[in-house]
Amino acid sequence: MSKYSKQFKLKVVKEFLEFGGLKRVGHLFEISHSQVRDWVLAYQVHGHSGLNPNYQRHSPEFKLQVLQYMSRHQISARPAAAHFGIGSMSSILQWQKLYNEGGITALANRPRGRSPMSQFNIKALLKKPISELTPAELRRRLEYAEAEAAYLKKLEALAQSKAVKENKPK
Repeated sequence: MSKYSKQFKLKVVKEFLEFGGLKRVGHLFEISHSQVRDWVLAYQVHGHSGLNPNYQRHSPEFKLQVLQYMSRHQISARPAAAHFGIGSMSSILQWQKLYNEGGITALANRPRGRSPMSQFNIKALLKKPISELTPAELRRRLEYAEAEAAYLKKLEALAQSKAVKENKPK
C-alpha cells in the first residue's frame, strides 16, 4: 500500500501547479520537495493515473528499453521514471548500475526472499551403513558429527560454569 493516498498527492500537485514553489509546497505538506517534483512530473505526463501506486515487476527487455530511451534522449532517471510510469527513479538508477556491471543478463528478475532450506534428511543418512555412503554423504555425516560434538562441549562448559557460580561464596 502507498504511504500517501491518491487524493493527497493530487492536492499537493494542484497546490504546486496553482502557486508554484517545490520547497514551499513540500514544507506546507511536510514532505520532501523531491517527492513533490516526482508527483508533478507523473501528473503532467500521465494525468490522474500517474498518481496511482505502481507495484509491478518489469521484464529485462523493458528495463533495457528505459535505459536506451534515457541514453537516446539524454535525460536523467527522474523524467524517465515519469515518462514510463515507474514509481521510483532509484529503481532506474539500480537498473543502470546492474546493466553497466553485467549487461542485460544482470537485469533479469531475481526471486525475492530467502531460498528454501535443502530437503536434506540427516536421520536417513545416519541409518545408512557407512559402506553404502557416497563421498558427499560421508562428508555431510562428518560435518553433522562435528557439529554435534561442538554442541555437547559447549553444553558441558555452560553446565560447569553454572556449577562454579553456585558454589562460590557470596
